[in-house]
Amino acid sequence: MKILKTTGLLITWLLLIYGCFELGMWQLHRAQALNLSTAPQSDQPVIRLDQVSSAGKNMPIKAVNRIVSAEGNYAAIYIARDQKIADEKIADLDVRLLKLSSGHAVLVAREVLDQQGSQVTGPVAITGRLYPRQNVDRAFAKPGELPRIDPALVVSKANPFLYDGYIILKSEEISGQSSTLSLIPSEQISQKLPGFYWQHISYVVVWWFMGLLLLIAPAFPQFRARGDRVNNQITAGSKKKVKAGVKK
Repeated sequence: MKILKTTGLLITWLLLIYGCFELGMWQLHRAQALNLSTAPQSDQPVIRLDQVSSAGKNMPIKAVNRIVSAEGNYAAIYIARDQKIADEKIADLDVRLLKLSSGHAVLVAREVLDQQGSQVTGPVAITGRLYPRQNVDRAFAKPGELPRIDPALVVSKANPFLYDGYIILKSEEISGQSSTLSLIPSEQISQKLPGFYWQHISYVVVWWFMGLLLLIAPAFPQFRARGDRVNNQITAGSKKKVKAGVKK
């Protein structure tokens, strides 16, 4: 009986340690998978805007950071103030509303603004990186300005259906002629979720710390004393049974 009790406690102890280790490994693998899935990817070939997104609908995740092309005419000019660009610099951006042949429209961040944007006439063909809309105001907007680059701010009866997000220009042709612009840096935006990553890592630490406590628990006097009490109770119970058998 004593051997079975001790064996059962030993197996339970080892299973708890192994369970803590495996739970820690599971959280570690989830953190690694999250880090890999959100790492910057190499740019895919240029694709038409309407092939990766739809006007009037939220931008699909797969469309974020894609290099897209579009053709149409600029219908309106806006200034986006205090926009953060490369190296944490702040600049004003020339933003245009590009009216497509389909009747839909999309916002285009055309260039870093050093003076009042010039009027562009004629058909325009562009390529650029697609970004999700901004959700936080960057500045207090005056007439003709945008507090943030968000198509919801320019929806009107004349332009009821806009593509979600906006395009940062990489190249532009006006009536077949290439434009010379102060292009905005358009690196891939990070889709990492550091809070979730470190949450998984914290779980790894917690589970492995619990496993370590279980591993070294027998070394603590209070645990040894408890084990001795259990063994003494088992031994005393066995002796009582033996004495009872002798009396009979």
